[in-house]
Amino acid sequence: MRLHVIVEDPDPDFQKALLDLLAKHGGDLEVVEAATGWTEPETASRFYLSLPRTAQRILREAAKRDDGYVPADVLRGPSGDKLTGSSGAFKAALKRGVRHGWWGPDQLLPVLAEGPGFGKVGGYRIRGEALQAFQTAVATHQQSELASQKDSLIEAIQFDSGDWDAQRSVAALHQVGHTVDEKRARQILRDLAADGLLHRVDAHRAVYRLASHAA
Repeated sequence: MRLHVIVEDPDPDFQKALLDLLAKHGGDLEVVEAATGWTEPETASRFYLSLPRTAQRILREAAKRDDGYVPADVLRGPSGDKLTGSSGAFKAALKRGVRHGWWGPDQLLPVLAEGPGFGKVGGYRIRGEALQAFQTAVATHQQSELASQKDSLIEAIQFDSGDWDAQRSVAALHQVGHTVDEKRARQILRDLAADGLLHRVDAHRAVYRLASHAA
């Protein structure tokens, strides 16, 4: 009897239990681990750059985390934006890469949607064996993204002045496609103040206002 079992991105405990069961009842056991093909940062970078902006944001946020998983609630932001179509964008990029010869037809999807079922997405995870390559690839694009965040926030502040704190900054950045948390938003505000574009208006709270010469 020959039995073929394919398990994509298995949980380590589940994999061990399954192999123990097969070894007990299946006689000779040969385990072949399929390579995802996402071990080179250059290939991961090409996939990342081929994605639309929302899908890029998902991959970027997942790559920031040690386990490669980002909850959907983080991605939806304070306005509860929908993530409809994001999973399809990853699949479309994979097929597009095959057509262009960027990778082979057997390449596995590097980002998986996870959730409770019934079409709902609880979050997205980068495959474990692909995580390092995508972390490296994303890091190469991170510097320009951070500069873009600063430019986007100062543009928002110039358009709609008043007092700006981390919460307001997160909402404004999310509207133009930047997913940041309040910690990152506070850092951007500090950077803009250091550049002389903002000044702090409260000694006890991180609240800033547009500097008069930057208006």
